[in-house]
Amino acid sequence: MRTKKIELSIAIITVLLCLFILKNFLAKLFPISDPYEKWKFITTTNQYIKSEYPANYSITTEVETGLPGMDGKSLFSTNNLGFRGDSIVIPKPDNEYRIFIIGGSTTDNFYLDDSLNINFVLQDYLQVHNSSKYLIKVYNAGKSGDASDDHISMLVHRIIHLNPDMIILFCGINDLTKSIYNFDYLHYISTESKRISMYKGLATEFQIPRRLYYLLKRIVPDNKSIVERITYKSNYKQKVSLTKSYPITTEKPKLNLSAYRNNLLTIAGILNSHKTSLLFMTQQTTWDSQIDNNISDWHWMTLRNGKRFSEKNLHYAMDTLNNVMREISASHSVPIYDLALEIPKTRDYFYDDVHFNKKGAFISAVDLGNYIIKEKLIKSP
Repeated sequence: MRTKKIELSIAIITVLLCLFILKNFLAKLFPISDPYEKWKFITTTNQYIKSEYPANYSITTEVETGLPGMDGKSLFSTNNLGFRGDSIVIPKPDNEYRIFIIGGSTTDNFYLDDSLNINFVLQDYLQVHNSSKYLIKVYNAGKSGDASDDHISMLVHRIIHLNPDMIILFCGINDLTKSIYNFDYLHYISTESKRISMYKGLATEFQIPRRLYYLLKRIVPDNKSIVERITYKSNYKQKVSLTKSYPITTEKPKLNLSAYRNNLLTIAGILNSHKTSLLFMTQQTTWDSQIDNNISDWHWMTLRNGKRFSEKNLHYAMDTLNNVMREISASHSVPIYDLALEIPKTRDYFYDDVHFNKKGAFISAVDLGNYIIKEKLIKSP
């Protein structure tokens, strides 16, 4: 009997020791974040806004069958500084004209191959058609989910020291989403922490329970995860199915126009002080399309903050934000490529509510290039 107890004790100690070694191995070499971290640590100070891709990052993405204008697998990669585009030379060569496109997922184009992305198409077009002797380089600083406050951070923390000659600001859709969610653009963190159980808090201090948590999230995702999570293989059919299960509300989406206006003016002021050109680009959607009724079969972004808004109300809200950009363009002499007025709301150019398909990215980049050439925005050295 004593021998069995000793053997059991040794077995328990061995298992615990193995778990301890495994925990430390995972924490050192393959750490993952604590899902409850933001509720364990409370702060009342403003938080640094950090949204970026790692340098030299490369993955293969894939879209589901039937997605309008999309097919197969694509390469998504970043350069030596974490942007989509060619490697960035530091210091900037004298003969280089350096352009960054800043925006959210419509700029990011996560499921489009590098070669088809808007920045590469625009770069090739400008290199061929511009009359200057510059070597044109266009870098994609888009990041899914980023809004105008993130764009300010991206500009001042990640880009301005790289001596850009032009910034193309392509934004709006995520500011609409943040408005609906009552987002605090000042980034003051509430002192009231969400209550979590002692067991959840203790368990997620360790790497193995964290992995079990995320595995369960993938196997049985909640509604928020289905809508917000970006997967290597697209899951738009699942997003659409969830959206259509909600009734359409008559409520109009909230808009924080003052914050959006202030952030655009901040960006314009930063670039003016650095003598860097700014080009606005309005946000197109396929909501309330009058020429392609079937595009609504792929709409999932009408579901926001637990409510499914009407396409008509969302279209009006997006147009209102675009009007803010147009007003600032007129009052501060900022050139604007009005994409929302230039590209039709059809499956020929978009695969869902706002995201370009292959043809849409190409046509938009070429038309944007035409505008830059026509307006002579690239000055000869």
